Amino acid sequence: MKRLLVTTLLACFLGICSLSHADEATQADAAVANILFEYDGSEEYASYKANDDGSVDLIFASNTPDKLYEDILTQLQNHPHISSVLASKGGPVCKLF
Repeated sequence: MKRLLVTTLLACFLGICSLSHADEATQADAAVANILFEYDGSEEYASYKANDDGSVDLIFASNTPDKLYEDILTQLQNHPHISSVLASKGGPVCKLF
């Protein structure tokens, strides 16, 4: 009986930890989507991945204007649901610029 209780508690704890990580990724994903939505055509020059820990990896088109890149990056870095941002301008050239 004791073994069953310990096993059940351990399974619940692991399940809660998994949900916590999924929630962080979901919140980070929503934050990035909302920020990028404010910029017309961002789906053409930016792609991203929200990670389980709430961090975000972004790749911008190599010809993204510096001001635009900096504006978006600053918003992402200051968002409370994003733990960290790893970004680069190493993507393919975008026809919008």
